[in-house]
Amino acid sequence: MKNYYFYKAKSYVLRAMCKIRNSKLTTHGSWLTALLILSPFLSFSQKNIELDIVIPKSWQIDSIYLTNNLTHYDWWKRFEDQTLDSLITVALNNNHNLHSIEATLEKSRLLYQQSKSAFYPSLSLDAQYDLSETSLNYYEETSSDQYRTNGYLNAGFNATWEIDVFGKNRDNVRANKKSYLATEAAYQDAILNLCAQVAIVYFNLRSYQQQLIVANQNITSEKNILDITIARYESGLGSQLDVSQAKSVYYNTLATVPKLDAYITQCINNLAVLLGTYPSDLTNAFNNVNELPNIRHLVNVGIPADVIRNRPDVRQAELNIEAQAASIGATKADFYPKFKITGSFGYLSHDLDKFFHNESQMFQLTPSISWNLFSGMEIRKATKIAEIALEENIDNYNNVILNAIQEVETEMSNYANALKTIEMGQMVVEQGNKTLELSIDLYKRGLGTFTNVLDAQRTVLSDQNYLVNAWNSALLALVRLYTALGGGN
Repeated sequence: MKNYYFYKAKSYVLRAMCKIRNSKLTTHGSWLTALLILSPFLSFSQKNIELDIVIPKSWQIDSIYLTNNLTHYDWWKRFEDQTLDSLITVALNNNHNLHSIEATLEKSRLLYQQSKSAFYPSLSLDAQYDLSETSLNYYEETSSDQYRTNGYLNAGFNATWEIDVFGKNRDNVRANKKSYLATEAAYQDAILNLCAQVAIVYFNLRSYQQQLIVANQNITSEKNILDITIARYESGLGSQLDVSQAKSVYYNTLATVPKLDAYITQCINNLAVLLGTYPSDLTNAFNNVNELPNIRHLVNVGIPADVIRNRPDVRQAELNIEAQAASIGATKADFYPKFKITGSFGYLSHDLDKFFHNESQMFQLTPSISWNLFSGMEIRKATKIAEIALEENIDNYNNVILNAIQEVETEMSNYANALKTIEMGQMVVEQGNKTLELSIDLYKRGLGTFTNVLDAQRTVLSDQNYLVNAWNSALLALVRLYTALGGGN
């Protein structure tokens, strides 16, 4: 697999340099002018990139989905749950992990801005006053100390500028820019995942609350049935076994309440971390139990190519490739000479009143060239390492795309099947309630056994919990589907 960027010097520019050299331009100004004119053309140009990845043209399951352009901005608002909206708003403002990524993004931006400083010369201002006195005994005959003491003032500007002839600085700037944009994509991905985490924990919390409601409703029903068995036993119409079995079912359901309370507390604690606050600040927010949101959404999944363009993790992987490709260009530029101009301008005078006279002026201009002819294979190995890193980034890019398609396909299937499960579950719960009512009625009239009542009780509780879980599974599949689609970012 030949997936790579490579850079090479443009031959016509090199030939132009040779002509300039052969024309015996000996003045500094001619050489400097030539370098400045040619330097924009002497960087290494990107030739090609080939990615062995084929994007599917359509999804496997799309009968209940739209395939228009993706427009899922603020996707969580489609659940029409004000509590969820408020939680996500707080999380986006207070989450500490997100703040850390924001700091990383700002550092990346500053590194990009800092790298552009290489385009400009460095300029410094130096000033000094030198006072010296020689020894009278230094010479064999010293008749006077008239010139024994000597002082002068020196001040001026010093500048150094490395001409970016072969584009190393430009490639470094390009690499830093792509790295900054990749960090920005990672930041968008972090926002998307944070919103998804808040929604998932919130829906789990609401699901446990619904299961707690189901448990309490069944506890009330089972207590009534227990009272019936006790009354029948005391009147001689029932057995003590019926009472014992009724108590067993009743206490088993009671035992589920502490576990559900623990799950609810755990969800509140998890939300507190995501929101950057303490659990005590959230407890009162969930005193009122709301029903689970509507799960029937008309989801627009677009086409696979839309998802690839929309997902921030794909953009990040692609930008990492471009950044590494530019780094290879900067590394290869080390094979070629470096051109530098050093200069200074200032004043030097013994007398302060003559310091700014023309006679006190001084300047120096020093064009220089350095070429590392041998570095123990260091540059060549560094280039090879950079090319291997590029291969790694390309493989990661291909893997990110495969995972993106797989995630969307999986959650589309999960959501479609969850809707079917809910439809079946609602019918099962309805029939289970009827079975319980009939079994209790027959037991009261002495026409049925208490075993039928026990079986109906256990089935109703199990079916109701199963329906709540199925509803929650559909909600979570929706959240993960919106996330897999890129969330509209």
